[in-house]
Amino acid sequence: MTTDIKPRILSTAINEQDNTASLRLAMEVAAYFELDHKKAPDIAKRVGTAVSKWRDEAARHRLTKNEVDRMESAFEHDLKVARG
Repeated sequence: MTTDIKPRILSTAINEQDNTASLRLAMEVAAYFELDHKKAPDIAKRVGTAVSKWRDEAARHRLTKNEVDRMESAFEHDLKVARG
């Protein structure tokens, strides 16, 4: 099994200095994207809940275990944080 674990770097930075894919960073700059800082965690939680079903979707599309294992790090890193 080959797992591609790469740094979580975005091609477009969330803020002007940092292009790290980070839920914490996204929450810090929520107001810049016109998200109420009190509503942003709820939005992240809802997205995290929806994304938490990614394995079900992968199974529905009949992805192989290797394909699922390869994607895991893309979906699991901040899900627990996002779901609260």
